[in-house]
Amino acid sequence: MNELTTTNNGLSVSKNEVQHVLQNQPAFLQDFNSVYNEVLAHVVKSFNHVGFRLPEKKEMDLLINEVTTSIQTNYKTLRKEEISTAFAKGIRGEYGEFMGLSVVSFEKFIIGYLASDYRANLGKTLPAAELPAPSKELTRQDRIDFAKIAFEKFKQTGYYNDLGNIVYAFLDSEKLIPFTTPEKFEMLEEARKAEYARLQNPLSVHEARRFNIEIEGLINSNEKIIPQSKRIALNRYFKRLQTGGLELVFAENPNSQTTQL
Repeated sequence: MNELTTTNNGLSVSKNEVQHVLQNQPAFLQDFNSVYNEVLAHVVKSFNHVGFRLPEKKEMDLLINEVTTSIQTNYKTLRKEEISTAFAKGIRGEYGEFMGLSVVSFEKFIIGYLASDYRANLGKTLPAAELPAPSKELTRQDRIDFAKIAFEKFKQTGYYNDLGNIVYAFLDSEKLIPFTTPEKFEMLEEARKAEYARLQNPLSVHEARRFNIEIEGLINSNEKIIPQSKRIALNRYFKRLQTGGLELVFAENPNSQTTQL
């Protein structure tokens, strides 16, 4: 367990070359001490902002370690750089009332943040997938290269977020997605269940009403969950390749044509 130490130096933040917070590596993949220090800084700030007395050193040690461990174990999509926003909004009551500042409170802030409209809208502002620029046309080789990059990222993190299902669509057009129709329907239901579970914990009456509308949509239409089911399929395919020690292999096509995005 980490122990708190004090220095004569103030907190310093290295220059972050990542332009969008969600382009950072998830916190669970980062060094424990790095996440620990981020949690520590913003837990202390939270106590100061609400006017609460800081816990004794031993209690604070335990609090920071438990919150950090929880982040790296339970909240796989949270970025270290999002911790400050989650805690700042949490102590301002955006995710409901809280009694004191504890591990439970900080986890509530994280859950509220990840389920919030703010986070959802943040995802919508992510830059487009790293497609070759500036041309609006891609050759087959461009798409092959992009798919291979996506697979390498999967091997590093265990997940690839295929925004717009760009990689899935290309691999499917190349007849590389190996799943049968029943298997694809099973993944569609997996996506439906995951979305339904997400909608079970509204944080306000307003959010509950919106979630109820979305739940009705899940019953009547597959439109919202098809993209997620394709992401599930792509990651399963990548996992199958990785487990078998295989790489993406494409048929030779010297007469490839330029295709529109």
